Amino acid sequence: LSQLLQDEYPILPGFVLGSGLWREFLSLTSESLLTQDYSADYQARRTFARSSRQIIQQTAIPQRWQREIFQAAQQLSSPSLILQPFVTPATADGEHPRANTLWRSHTCNCHPEALNTAIKSVWSELFTATSLVYCQKLGLKCDRLNISILVRPLKSAYASGTIAIRDDVIQVKANWGLEPSLLQGDVEADEYYLDLELGQIISQHLGHKNYAYGAKNLGLATPSNDCLEAYIPPEELTTTYVLQEQAIAQLWQLTQNILRQQPQIKHLVWATFEAPGEAPGDTTPCFYFTQLGDRLPSHSAIADPLTSPPSRLSATPLLSGIAVSPGIIQGKIIVIRDLSNHSGAIPGDSILVTRVIEPQQIPLVKQVQGIITEMGGRNSHAAIIARELNVPAIANATNATQVLHHGDRILLNGNNGHVYPPTKNHQVNQPTLKGILSPSYPIATKLMVNLAQPESIAVASKLPVDGVGLLRSELMLADLLSSQVLAQWQESFQRQFVATLTNYLRQFCTAFAPRPVFYRSLDLSSQDSPNPGLGDRGTYSYLADPTLFDLELEVLHTLVVEEHHNIKLILPFIRSVDEFNFCYRRLEKRGLTVHDSFQVWIMAEVPSVILLLPEYIRAGVQGIAIGTNDLTQLLLGVDREQPQFSDRGLHGNHPAMQKAIAELIKTAHEHNLECHICGQAPVEHPVLIDKLVQWGIDAISVEPGAVAQTYQRSPVVRSGYF
Repeated sequence: LSQLLQDEYPILPGFVLGSGLWREFLSLTSESLLTQDYSADYQARRTFARSSRQIIQQTAIPQRWQREIFQAAQQLSSPSLILQPFVTPATADGEHPRANTLWRSHTCNCHPEALNTAIKSVWSELFTATSLVYCQKLGLKCDRLNISILVRPLKSAYASGTIAIRDDVIQVKANWGLEPSLLQGDVEADEYYLDLELGQIISQHLGHKNYAYGAKNLGLATPSNDCLEAYIPPEELTTTYVLQEQAIAQLWQLTQNILRQQPQIKHLVWATFEAPGEAPGDTTPCFYFTQLGDRLPSHSAIADPLTSPPSRLSATPLLSGIAVSPGIIQGKIIVIRDLSNHSGAIPGDSILVTRVIEPQQIPLVKQVQGIITEMGGRNSHAAIIARELNVPAIANATNATQVLHHGDRILLNGNNGHVYPPTKNHQVNQPTLKGILSPSYPIATKLMVNLAQPESIAVASKLPVDGVGLLRSELMLADLLSSQVLAQWQESFQRQFVATLTNYLRQFCTAFAPRPVFYRSLDLSSQDSPNPGLGDRGTYSYLADPTLFDLELEVLHTLVVEEHHNIKLILPFIRSVDEFNFCYRRLEKRGLTVHDSFQVWIMAEVPSVILLLPEYIRAGVQGIAIGTNDLTQLLLGVDREQPQFSDRGLHGNHPAMQKAIAELIKTAHEHNLECHICGQAPVEHPVLIDKLVQWGIDAISVEPGAVAQTYQRSPVVRSGYF
């Protein structure tokens, strides 16, 4: 960067705090942080990480250093600064390919105290539990790592992005605002593919840019280490390309100029601070480069299109919706507008097109090849089952039952949410687990799987997971429950219920042993209710009629007596401590609480659990599982089946959700309880995975199809059983 700046390339100015300063600072600390052994177990590592960060924060930076650094910062003439760490092994091997994808940048205003705090925060990044696990996996010793810090101005950007160079193709990504939203995976950026030699646009893809960052307008009177603010771009910008042809041509030319001087460059981060056209005759933005690298990052939250080009179908889509279950399938469609009026079988080789699929209708659709619905979203029951059974599906496809005709052949693309005319050639791309089954991975945050169908056991039990984090009973038993009105269950049906559930749970416990199986008791609601999601559901329904809950406890007791010590219970959608006490008394009556191996957990779905968790723990709760699907809609006041809310930033990665999740983890750990997360948020927002690990989440539970993605996203989410 310095060489290019001297040669008058558009590089933002800055200065570097070298690794020598880091090593001198370490010599001032009261303990030798770099030579301590923290590899014994996960808890020891977390304790060491916490104490190391405290030592760094408590050690004073010498006054002479403070003066010199602050003087250099003032010369940047910027009210706000960003400090970016660069970590390299102190060996001839140089930088590890992924060595700088983990450590976070920090911001501050140009105030001496804030600058000191930011420097220590960057140095402390090496001693997070996440960082230590990562280094251990890569064989990087703390005493062999050098940390340098690039300090540069921070100001709001009109747009920013990245450039990746491989072979004869340049990939450009672009998003509104500053680069963190793109680098952290908060958005799907616009993508452009250029011919390296000619600069011609080969293809381009409009992203989903509903989240951005700007710099806060802070004064210098008081110190601040929070200089970024998130915002939602205007709606018209979310559907507009960031870069037009002239801007792309300028970026290509600048890249060519840099490559002529430094041909080893493979990756660049750019920003532009003014919108094109603000001055008369000015139609091209002025670009600046903020980062350069000679290696391509390998931590992207989405597949690298330079190595795995996205499928492009030249035909115009017949219909579009929300992609809720990946896969591409071609077949004949069957249109059934209202499944509630359908009594016959649905051909297994068909693609079902319907208005909506209710939970009790799931048995009808388990054998179809594909699903298209006019209503619903990624967290609907039908979408959950489709993903588990690897059935491509799209939802929220407006007027699908009218646009598509019974008997027609179509191509359904569950990857992008489009329906196309049939084609002779189409590829089916399935996620792979290749390369993630190594037994050398360290045990850190556990990875578990969400299931609902016994048909999934054979495949799911072989996945590199630590158990079943969530077994959805109402979906598992949908076939049985739909055969009889609950209010009319007689003794014969009750015995059938017990026999069926015992058989299913026995299969899960046996296949996953000794890994735990967290069975969530029935979360049923009346579909006649004007709002089934908030009606007579969860443990509240047990108060009115505990018949089915008592039958579930009978089954659980049978399994425990049979020495299936891996079965655990999670109570669903719990609203009050009184509800938990009611359930716990029935557990005691059944004799389950006397078995040491058996545990009773609760779902943290209703926001009141955040405030009352200590009371729940005193009442006997032994663990919590955060259900982000329900928690998101209740905390943010949105309907999870209406995608427009998520498009405007009201989703599982909202700042309020982040604070709620972090608080639940913190409170659970203060009381020595485990805390898991088992909703869609970590899958839909992969950047949340790194944050969950930093907050200390004990396990992340995802659907089978997301296991590979979760492994690839974070190197510290690893199973202890493989």
